[in-house]
Amino acid sequence: MIDDPYKVLGVSPNASDDEIKQAYRRLAKQYHPDRNPGDETAAKKMQQVNAAYEQIKNPEKAQPRPGGYQSSYSQEPQGDAYQRSAYNYIRYGRYREALNVLQNCTERNARWYYLSALANNGLGNQVTALEHIKRAVSMEPDNLTYQQLLNHMEYGGTTYRQHAGNYRGFTARSNPCFDLCLCLFLQWLCPCC
Repeated sequence: MIDDPYKVLGVSPNASDDEIKQAYRRLAKQYHPDRNPGDETAAKKMQQVNAAYEQIKNPEKAQPRPGGYQSSYSQEPQGDAYQRSAYNYIRYGRYREALNVLQNCTERNARWYYLSALANNGLGNQVTALEHIKRAVSMEPDNLTYQQLLNHMEYGGTTYRQHAGNYRGFTARSNPCFDLCLCLFLQWLCPCC
């Protein structure tokens, strides 16, 4: 098992499938045994390149890569093959691929909304992520995993709170002029304050 298959191929974890394929082909040409007869170093490197490419292509057979998205809330789903595949993409930090796989799911149950929330959150789509985790919790209110993720997204991260206010029609930051006017108005109403 390779710790970081993306590093072996020399691509970013956010690289597209075409970029990954091109990197694999380039390295395969460079280290192929036919081009390097008798070279043990090239043969070992070719094995690493093949293993890394296979690990990226079939994430359900691999373990999570270090530094990838690992949530304490993540539990491997049972059931729908698309959801299992999406879960594995999320484990590898391949959120866009996870969302593409989720679009093929036939059933949009609570687990689907949970996985979609994880993937959207990974891509920085906090508003959609929050909507989807709320939907998952409403469908399965006794699921602690879903509740923990909702709690984390609502109260644990400052990014969502900074941006969420703008979507509700007001900003999350205080306006000093408004605060001063409110204070003066309240003093006018009640001089003893």
